This record gives sequence, structure tokens and C-alpha cells, in this order.
Amino acid sequence: MTPGNSVLVTGAAGFIGRHTVTAFHAAGHQVTAVDLRPAPARLAAMARWRRGDFADAALLADIAAGHFTTVVHQAGNSSTRAPAGPELDETNTLGPLRLADVCRTGRTRLIYASSHSVYGTLHHHTPIAEDADTDPTRCSGPLNPYAASKLALDQQMRTRHATGLDWIGLRYTNVFGPDETDKGPMASILSQLLRHAADTGHIRIFADSLTAARDYISVESVTTTIVHLATARHPVPAAVYNLGTNCAITFADIAQWCARLHREATGHPLHVELIQNPVADAYQYFTCADMTALDKALPDRPTESAVFVQARAAELFAAFRRRATR
Repeated sequence: MTPGNSVLVTGAAGFIGRHTVTAFHAAGHQVTAVDLRPAPARLAAMARWRRGDFADAALLADIAAGHFTTVVHQAGNSSTRAPAGPELDETNTLGPLRLADVCRTGRTRLIYASSHSVYGTLHHHTPIAEDADTDPTRCSGPLNPYAASKLALDQQMRTRHATGLDWIGLRYTNVFGPDETDKGPMASILSQLLRHAADTGHIRIFADSLTAARDYISVESVTTTIVHLATARHPVPAAVYNLGTNCAITFADIAQWCARLHREATGHPLHVELIQNPVADAYQYFTCADMTALDKALPDRPTESAVFVQARAAELFAAFRRRATR
């Protein structure tokens, strides 16, 4: 794929979707954006906007007719609190499978969003690889219906499209970055803690999670990786891949970052409140992605370290402070 070809981004009004549209536009591609919501003002000039469902029959027909070189599927229900049932199955599993079918017909590359949540509890505090997703000695498997819907999609893609379709599933870890606040409680915990520290000087952390650790990756690295996957001269082998940093940062470390940033900005100490965890049975206390597979398949992908994440966290805190003190 070369600059100027046509890319379809679903879920384009969402956090990662907005950044995906921006990344492809900046790389010189023709972008069509699809979402149930209207186009955010800053994206209106970057993409041709189609307001509606990604499963709309007319849109699927356009894909099947080969109108797009690549489909980047970011749409879906991302709530870890969503109840199990037909609506979640349709949005996160069955609808994307139909999308994959028409991509196969249209000979269109498909890159879709999966989730690190498919692994559930990691029994060993070490990075987990993609082929361990159903290994009970390595992980518990999904802890909520959302994660189950993503694992079901990944498993069906492996079975139904072992050959004949150029596709990639990306199991994002904890994606963070600017313009994330509209996700509310589904925003990354890193962004939530930074925003509360900047706005109020007060953060709340589950008392049982101070030693918990998660793998955070910036949204810019995610979208840059997606553009690389879409433009690779030699297509990356069809498979599900982890997309994280291969390092886990503890909540205690993040609290210390927040405390230092708040003290430097205000001269006052940060108030940290430890509260009871109401969802302890369904909480991921450790996430860390083994990146061996994607590093081998895409050696030029952007990589990040804990130091890089800390630097980006400081930038986010500064942005939140500017907003809070206007």
C-alpha cells in the first residue's frame, strides 16, 4: 500500500479512532471515517465522514466491492461493565466477523482492535504471549463479558480465516494519551489518576492494588504501528498480536509520579486515598504483553520504555493542569 490509497476507519469518533484518522491523514492517505456519532470538528477536514453503523449493508457492500485498500476496525462496545447478551455479541463478535467476510471478498486488508483483557488474571507476573490465551496454567481467561466477546472474535478469526484474508488482530494493553477524557470510567487508569491529581490534588486507589502493575502504551505508538501494518511492503502474517510495551508499571509508581508532579506544580502534597475494591474478583492486577511476535513480524515498529511512559505522563499532567487553571 502506498500513500494516497483508501483507508476506512470504523469507530472514528472514539479515542483511538480519532487518533487513527489523524495518523492516516498525516501519512497522506484518503480516509473514510465511520461512526454513529457526528464528526469531531477537528476531523471534518481529514476524512470523508459516514455517520452510521459499521455493519450497515451499504457500507459492507462498498467494502466487498473493493472500494478500500485497508479497513481499520476500532468500533465496538469497550465497556468492561457491559452485560453479556445478544447486543454485546453482535457488536463485538458477530458484526466484526461479517466485516471480515466482506474484506475477504473485496481483497481488503483488515486490522481490528482486540484487547489484552482476554487473558484475565496472569498466574505468573511475566509477559504473556498470544498463544497462551487458553492455557489455564498461564492465565484465567476473560473476567467479564467484554473480554469474552473479544476472545471469541480472535478465536473465530483464527479458525475461519486461516487463509484467504489479509488480517491482523491487535490486543491492546492500556492505551493512554491526549483527548481521552470522553471515555469516562473506561479511560486508562493512568490518565484518570493524572487528571484527578491535576484537577483536585486528590487521587483514589484501590487499597489492594498498590502493588498491581499494568502495561501502558501511548495512543501515538498504537496508531503509528497500525499505519506501519497497513503500509508494510510485505504483509505481516495474519494472526492476533499483542500490542503493548512489554513492561508493567505499578500503581504505587504512578501515585509517586502524580505526587511529584502535583508538588512541583503547586507546592502542596498530593492526597492519596485508599478505598475498597468493589470488583476484586474481576480485576486485572497484572498486565504485561510479550511483544516477541510483533517485534519479529514488524521490526521497525515504535517501541516504548517505562521512562518514555513516565515522560508522556508528565506531559498529560501538564495539559490537565492548564485546563484546570484556565
